[in-house]
Amino acid sequence: MKTLKILGVSLVAVFVLIQFIRPEKNISTQPSEHGITQAFDVPDSVQTILHRSCYDCHSNNTVYPWYSNVEPVGWWLNSHIQGGKRHVNFDEYATYRPVRQFVRFRNIIEQLKSDEMPLPSYLLIHRYAILTPQEKSLLIHWSTAMMDSMRVKYPPDSLQFRRRGEFGNPRESSHGD
Repeated sequence: MKTLKILGVSLVAVFVLIQFIRPEKNISTQPSEHGITQAFDVPDSVQTILHRSCYDCHSNNTVYPWYSNVEPVGWWLNSHIQGGKRHVNFDEYATYRPVRQFVRFRNIIEQLKSDEMPLPSYLLIHRYAILTPQEKSLLIHWSTAMMDSMRVKYPPDSLQFRRRGEFGNPRESSHGD
């Protein structure tokens, strides 16, 4: 019984101590100078959907829920946000090379069609981020139109990766255009 009491007190102490180890918040104080709207025509309807359902993990500004202040939940959320930004950051989209922009549009289409995004774990708590079939269709059509506009603007070989796995993602290759 004494061992259980010591273990319990130790766990509570560790829980209290980890509350002081917090990740940096993903909150930018400056408006984005390199956002997707700087490089592409983004209708208000698309921008509204992106802000509502994507920007918490795919921009430089996350709206944090109250539970993000409880560790280790904050660490877990930070990991998701950093991973999401590595994949695509709509606030930095205009800085991407054309091939990366092109592939990101293709990835958006693939992930919407396969219901990979927004993440199901995110949607459990953020019900407002659920995309309707019409919203998914709008994003898919918009992404397709942006890819088509890039095909007109750039030489075909500039929109293909020259080696498999550039940017750390093996799915990004010159295959499956």
